[in-house]
Amino acid sequence: MQRCLPLAFTLAVFSVYLLTTTPVVYLGDSGEFTAAAFSLGIPHNSGYPLYSLIGKIFCMIPMGNVGFRMNLMSAFFCSLTVLLIYHVILKATHSAVCAVSAAGYLAFTPLFWSQTVSAEVYPLHMFFVALIISLLWQWDQSRSFHHLLLLVFVTGVSFGNHMQTIMLAVPVLYFIISGDKKAIFTWRHFAAITFFFILPLTLYFYLPIRTQAGTAIHWGDPDNLERFLSHVTASAHRGSYVLSAHGSQYVERFTEALKLIAHQYGVLLLISIWGWVRLRSVRWKILLAGIIVFDLIYTVFLNIISFEITPFTLPSSVVLSILLGIGLNDMLGWVKKEKRVGLKVKGAFLTGLCAIPVIGLITNFSYCDQSRNYTAYEHAVNILRTTPSDSALFLDGDNNVFPVAYGRLVEGMGEGVALFDRHNVIFQWRLETSPIVFVGTWDEFQSDIIRRVIDAKVKQGVYFAVFNPSTLLVPEGYRTIPYGMLRKVVPKNPSPGDSKDIWRYYCEESFHDNFNRDYMNREVTSHYFFRKGEGLWLSGKRRTGMRFLTLASQIGYNDTSIHSDLGVFFTEQGLFEHARKELEKALNYYDDLSGIHNNWGYYHHKRGDYDKAIASFKEAIKLSPKNHSYYNNLGFTLFRAGRKGEAAAAFSKSLLIRDNQPQIRKFLQDKKLRLFS
Repeated sequence: MQRCLPLAFTLAVFSVYLLTTTPVVYLGDSGEFTAAAFSLGIPHNSGYPLYSLIGKIFCMIPMGNVGFRMNLMSAFFCSLTVLLIYHVILKATHSAVCAVSAAGYLAFTPLFWSQTVSAEVYPLHMFFVALIISLLWQWDQSRSFHHLLLLVFVTGVSFGNHMQTIMLAVPVLYFIISGDKKAIFTWRHFAAITFFFILPLTLYFYLPIRTQAGTAIHWGDPDNLERFLSHVTASAHRGSYVLSAHGSQYVERFTEALKLIAHQYGVLLLISIWGWVRLRSVRWKILLAGIIVFDLIYTVFLNIISFEITPFTLPSSVVLSILLGIGLNDMLGWVKKEKRVGLKVKGAFLTGLCAIPVIGLITNFSYCDQSRNYTAYEHAVNILRTTPSDSALFLDGDNNVFPVAYGRLVEGMGEGVALFDRHNVIFQWRLETSPIVFVGTWDEFQSDIIRRVIDAKVKQGVYFAVFNPSTLLVPEGYRTIPYGMLRKVVPKNPSPGDSKDIWRYYCEESFHDNFNRDYMNREVTSHYFFRKGEGLWLSGKRRTGMRFLTLASQIGYNDTSIHSDLGVFFTEQGLFEHARKELEKALNYYDDLSGIHNNWGYYHHKRGDYDKAIASFKEAIKLSPKNHSYYNNLGFTLFRAGRKGEAAAAFSKSLLIRDNQPQIRKFLQDKKLRLFS
């Protein structure tokens, strides 16, 4: 029975994961990682070569679709992580009951469980964190140099999946050096350790090899030393991610991280803390506390991504589950030894221990169940059903680009459509007139590419899949109109045509289902209903349209972009009370306060309250002084208010930021406004 327990326990956990995993590709990075593994490509930095190679093996499993197979990989490695944690607790406590209770509770915490339902790199990373802790235990018991070399090799391999392993360096090195200095600081040992650490890092040769082979996804083109180092070290993001916030933001983020940990463990967190206190080894106390501390440093100071998008504090959860097992064992030992505790109470305590993972399973099942979630797949299908063959489609935003990447590269959807990734990373720009020689800024280059594509393809159809249409760089003589869930480019003068039948061809089963939606699913779903409500409203079906617009606001309750879009739309339609409510909601959840003030400026401008509009636009400029469109909006409002000199000054500043604005220059010429030097 004792021998079969780990296998039975792991299979039970894995079975639950299978019941709740997403049946197709998921949103976020899932589509990118799946397409990269399928094509042996290169996803975003740091490239994740180990993940792509293992993922390719899972892609070949003859079960379900490719998206499901990659989700299966996440469930598999999370199950192995739970098994490893079970064994660590068992070795530390010699109690199978405590090992099952604590490891099982980890398995069904919302944060950990949520990583089992989609293709992501974090399940494999958690597997390596648990494996490293397990190998440290083995080495600490044996002090065998061969065990240490295995630990070093596994650590090097783990870097092939996620660079966050570097955050384990300080506590792990302390643990090894404090246990046996000679294990590292003899030249033979040091040479062997260096060799076994560097050897698995050769996995990163995968990046230039696959780039040269012409793989479908080759993010960053890391086939020379400069681009290779840039991609592996994520240098393009370090400036905006690392130590880029203010003091108050760090305090807020630290508080949010602690709340997230407390939410996962609740009152059991106290037992985990007690388990740490009861640890006999000071070295193990420092190691486990160090993993949590450096995990918090990574979460708070080295990242700015929302907690709703990235699953931070997972290593802390793994450590806390080990401490939970130790704390439960200490309590169990006390209950067994205490003579004043009756047999019934002891039996009830044991039953309570066994119930801990069951309670987590029951409590969090509906929250983590994504077995009916087809949102990403339906989103990709709908985008490509909107675009006819031989048309061009510009994609922006991860939740547009990555599902379409999966649809095109894995399932061959929309092969007649020319795809352009606005950030030029997956569907890179290839034109018939290439190579292109261009001198100017990135925005000017992007505008030039879009102009060339529109000029060449406008008759066949040019479309944009974006969440924020206000960012579109459409050349003079063209405009965009709502076209189903996309925006279509049309000449300025001709009528837009009719798109009322497009919605009939869309898949929307998941959009109406009542499964729990994370932030990314709420973003896609709310924008879908916003576009549908917008189309119905503009076609005259205002009551039905308003119903979908209201639904969009409810689903995207904490999404500042959907509230901003609704606020702008209602403003354009003269529904100022509705617009005010949406813009106030946007203020509660803002990620770009300058954009919110800009939208308030538009709201006041349309109402004719030019003084408030001017104040709002100036506030937007104060927060984002390099945004030329804010100066333009201020200029138009100043002109309407009769303050022509100030308007000319605002337009002049806009042109200093971005010179290529023929429409603004024409306006200045028509209104006889003189530019300021």
